[in-house]
Amino acid sequence: MAFIPHPDRRPVLVAGASSGIGAATAEWLAAAGYPVALTARRVDKLQALADKITAAGGEAVAVPLDVTDEQSVLDCVAKAEAALGALEVVVSGAGDLAVGRSFEQPVEQFTDQINIHLNGAYRLYRAVIPGMIERARGDFVFIGSDVTQRPRTFSSAYVAAKSGIDGLVTTVQME
Repeated sequence: MAFIPHPDRRPVLVAGASSGIGAATAEWLAAAGYPVALTARRVDKLQALADKITAAGGEAVAVPLDVTDEQSVLDCVAKAEAALGALEVVVSGAGDLAVGRSFEQPVEQFTDQINIHLNGAYRLYRAVIPGMIERARGDFVFIGSDVTQRPRTFSSAYVAAKSGIDGLVTTVQME
């Protein structure tokens, strides 16, 4: 992949960049010339991806992030901005999937899914949007899911959380 600097230097933070959609998104954005803060709990995987991106000529930094912890979110944003500059784009894709029948799933597991997917996205949004508003520039991307249109069995908490994301996005756009 050729890495060409983007004409407008727009630092990006990708939450959930240690695997899956987040890692693919971060690598694609870096290849498009965006400086990227790779964030997640699995810092070793982030560092491997950051090394791959920088070895190919891109700009990336690995920053620890636990979206279930507000202080971790605030620290992550501060570290990313110290390394790359004011965040212009944030992609909120941190998450996992705990499966089980809705009536058998422990309440703690259900709550954890809401905390990661919905509350975690909100924590990140709340940490970066004031700066974007102040600068009158920035984009925040919430990663949703088709399960809000076509729910699947054994994933009630995930479906509920992603439906919450849809509601949050609708109100954020109205505001």
